[in-house]
Amino acid sequence: MIGAATRLAALVGHPVGHSLSPAMQNAAFEAAGGDGCYLAFDVVPGRLDTALKGLAALGALGANVTLPHKEEAFGLCDWIEPSARLVGAVNVVLFKEEGLWGYNSDVDGVRGALAELSPSGGRALLLGAGGSARAAAVALLGREFSSLAVANRTADRARRMAGDIEAALGRQTVTVLDWKRFHEEPFDLVVNATSLGLASNPWSGEDLTRLVRSLRGAPLLDLVYRRGGGTELVEAARSVGSPAVDGRSVLLHQGMRSFALFTGCGAPGEAMRRALEEGER
Repeated sequence: MIGAATRLAALVGHPVGHSLSPAMQNAAFEAAGGDGCYLAFDVVPGRLDTALKGLAALGALGANVTLPHKEEAFGLCDWIEPSARLVGAVNVVLFKEEGLWGYNSDVDGVRGALAELSPSGGRALLLGAGGSARAAAVALLGREFSSLAVANRTADRARRMAGDIEAALGRQTVTVLDWKRFHEEPFDLVVNATSLGLASNPWSGEDLTRLVRSLRGAPLLDLVYRRGGGTELVEAARSVGSPAVDGRSVLLHQGMRSFALFTGCGAPGEAMRRALEEGER
């Protein structure tokens, strides 16, 4: 029962109507026995600062920040955890007496999904150069991958991301590959952090064929997810014998880290997983 003592956590983004996070986080509050409520707010660009200040004034625990606000949230925070600094984006904000504290649970989401795949290390191929790709790069280079190759349809963005990550880490570990030729080299893991595979941005037959060819049995993590089943890329990877998981696993693990940050308690992972599965039906 929601009452005067109920604590609020929130999702802010634009749009947010499709998000499964409210169902997942409210299931977590119920399973943990906490008097909390998680709501989603559609915040248009240019209003993030006002929205976060309003939530803080209301005494909210914190907020998840999703597209297109993650980089702006980074600039609004008074303190930022080291992994979020590496990524250059914030997707969890806690409201403290000292100000806004920023975190990046996307890194934890990728790490959790990678644990399900159990890759053996070696060389990884990362497709994409946006905020999700930066989080994936930080997670990969923290899991004993000796090197990372990046390919993006806009090569300048890939080069800029590679330079930023190498400067932050203080070592050269990132190679930029041509988008049309990444399939020519062998890899021990492939991660798709592009928007390809969303209903609004399907794979071209040529790109999908080249990517599946690049797997050669290596595991695949697709950060995209869709309701009711695996993505086109995950299904194609499994058809050639590659173990594969999609973005639902990333969403679960980043949500678990977010809940722990909001409440200071361990997240009820199985309840959150069930809520995700039910929300997709």
